[in-house]
Amino acid sequence: MTVTDPKDFFKQKRSTAELKEEIFLKFFPVWCETLFARQEPVEKVLYVDASAGLSLPEEGEMPVSFKVLKSIYARTGGRQDLNKVVQPFLYEGNKALATMLPELAEALPFYPELHQKPLFLHLPENFDLLQEQEQNATAALVFVDPFGNKFSQELWARSLTQDKTDLFLVFDYKRMAAHLTNQKAPNCLQILLGDRLPDVLSFFSKVTSSAKKEAYALKAFAESLTEKGLSSSRFRINLPGKDQSSHHVWFVSRNDVGHTKFKELLLPFCEVQEDGVPVFGANLKTVRLLVPEYSKYLEHSLVNLIDDLVQNASLYNSMMLEKIYEKHNVGKPYSKANYQTAIEKLKEQGKITLLNPKTGQVVYKLNSACRIKFKV
Repeated sequence: MTVTDPKDFFKQKRSTAELKEEIFLKFFPVWCETLFARQEPVEKVLYVDASAGLSLPEEGEMPVSFKVLKSIYARTGGRQDLNKVVQPFLYEGNKALATMLPELAEALPFYPELHQKPLFLHLPENFDLLQEQEQNATAALVFVDPFGNKFSQELWARSLTQDKTDLFLVFDYKRMAAHLTNQKAPNCLQILLGDRLPDVLSFFSKVTSSAKKEAYALKAFAESLTEKGLSSSRFRINLPGKDQSSHHVWFVSRNDVGHTKFKELLLPFCEVQEDGVPVFGANLKTVRLLVPEYSKYLEHSLVNLIDDLVQNASLYNSMMLEKIYEKHNVGKPYSKANYQTAIEKLKEQGKITLLNPKTGQVVYKLNSACRIKFKV
């Protein structure tokens, strides 16, 4: 794919394959880095891809899943040896392409050097191996369209029960809406929503606005994941020049650091409000603040960030700025710079004191290592 400035990338409609290459391919090694930053040793990491055949339309382009394999091979040796620890499991719903993928993989120039050869999930014995390895894996990352084919639906639904599994979801809301209203048989989304499903369907019957239906359904989806202990970072992509979504990219995980890395990867693609807070998505309209005080009525704003930190001071008292950022930012669009600005304003208002992290003495210049002592 041609290198494009992040601000320009979504000025044209993008395919799922292009999103996978631009976002997931970059996110995968970053996600792996978060595992090596933990205290426990990294022994087995699973990369599970339910759309392994996706590739860019240019002639000769290898599937994006193979480019992930190449990035694994490129990180051979050293402390973060992905080639040693990552076991790929690949699935493709197109049966003709699925039977070709193993042969295409073996033709890759770096294939002989892969320590963990990719296992293809259209073969039942390999799915059994996936279930076995999930039990002892350090972590797993699943790339899946939760509203895609039957295999994808079943894969993501069972992944929700795996504590060590993170999900990278790329989906079109139209497919989600179709699953909501499909009365033939309960599907994975209907089972996940549970008691919320009648409320969603009731809302759909009363409201004609497609945008309101989409917002309501996505909120119910996210809340259902939260009830399972899963946080979701959600990046919406609108069609260029339209107030209509083309794709949603979600990272679903119990891993706070993973959420932070996901957001930081996507921030360069985002528009920014007048107060400096990113609008987490692409081609989304920013609200013009004719009066600064109006910012408190936005879902996310610098004013609301400051208020939220004060209201939850007991949770963040005596934490370092970096830790406050890591703990608070999950599922929110705020950048690290937004937290620095918020803390500076709280200091000006006399609501906090900055402390040296080692001596506990008062300091006057803010940095990421300062401890923040709330006075409220």
